[in-house]
Amino acid sequence: MKVRDVMVRKVVTIEPSASLAEAAQRMREANVGVLPVVDEGEVRGVITDRDLVVRAVAEGVNVTSTAVGDYATTEPIVAHPDWPVDRAMEAMARAQIGRLPVVANGYTLAGIVTLGSLALRSKKDKETLKAAKEVSRRSVKAPPRAPRRRRPGAPAAAGPSARANGTRALTRGSRFAKAFASLGSSLSS
Repeated sequence: MKVRDVMVRKVVTIEPSASLAEAAQRMREANVGVLPVVDEGEVRGVITDRDLVVRAVAEGVNVTSTAVGDYATTEPIVAHPDWPVDRAMEAMARAQIGRLPVVANGYTLAGIVTLGSLALRSKKDKETLKAAKEVSRRSVKAPPRAPRRRRPGAPAAAGPSARANGTRALTRGSRFAKAFASLGSSLSS
């Protein structure tokens, strides 16, 4: 089975120039915990509910005026449609992430593969469960990551590479996105 057979094709995205509050609102509306950051048709990064809460809100940034590109992970691990499902599960387990943007023809977004989409569509229940367990492992008291800030004059997001994106938890639905969007609404009132 290939990634193209299990990936979600309709993916809600966001631009690097959009506000963090808008990202949270889109997550809430779509009931997702990650948005690929797309600029000029290519994946430039990802922003997760965890990025919004743990990195941005915890710093006290103004969510209505801070750009997604300032807090997005700009070098996400990605999958390709022609990969075997096992390869995607291994990549998730190795990086301890539960979602991979799927790119084709360079970095054009083709879809997203998640542990949930693997579990629902895969015939390999044991392998999916093993991957979920690996993604769920967390190091004890890992030091907090410093937010990635762009240099003045630098583009809002750089091209993706095969590096961990710092997201260590599985999607919690849109619980964080809902809380964050409510925070953004109250701050802008």
